[in-house]
Amino acid sequence: MKENLVETLKQGLLLGTLLLLCSLSVLWLAAPEEIGPVWSLFPAVLFGYVAAGCLLHLLRGRAARLDSSFFRGAAALAWCYIFLFCLFFLAQQIPRSIQVMFLTSTVVLLLLWEAEYRYLKSVAKDLNSGAAGRILLIDLEEKPGTPEEFFAVLETYCQKSSIALEYVKKDIPATVRLDGRLHTVALTESYMYGGPGWSLEIQEIL
Repeated sequence: MKENLVETLKQGLLLGTLLLLCSLSVLWLAAPEEIGPVWSLFPAVLFGYVAAGCLLHLLRGRAARLDSSFFRGAAALAWCYIFLFCLFFLAQQIPRSIQVMFLTSTVVLLLLWEAEYRYLKSVAKDLNSGAAGRILLIDLEEKPGTPEEFFAVLETYCQKSSIALEYVKKDIPATVRLDGRLHTVALTESYMYGGPGWSLEIQEIL
């Protein structure tokens, strides 16, 4: 629990600081006369951005639990652009400085999400076309803290997918038989907009 809280604060600080720097840069270029009031309230603005970064990190983890095609992949990206259109419409009703910073943050966030989506899509394509055998990546909400949690994720996936699981070497990485075919199961790390992301990599042994 404590480790998750530290990770959320760290990723929230990273994302919030990035969005704040981009917002201030655009505000300074687009409306330099509006930047004075923002500087006078800088501690509050910084706190707000870090809090928003933490909230976005938490929502990102919760979104992975939504078992619906309406909130995955390209569909999720489409929802983001619909949300952005609504924000542009509503932004006409707020002060200029807040408008510029808010819309800049939203655009940067959407660009980060799209870059992450394209990166993961490219990685999955490269892995699945490898000559060493088929590879499946199972995204994890957080890094398994113990070997038991690692095996529990694998067992839950096999149970949901009606796959017969047999351990050949119960370790990390593990060697298993899935429906009679030999596979290795490893824990892999990749870096995305919010920091490191963890996956189970299941590779068939030919």
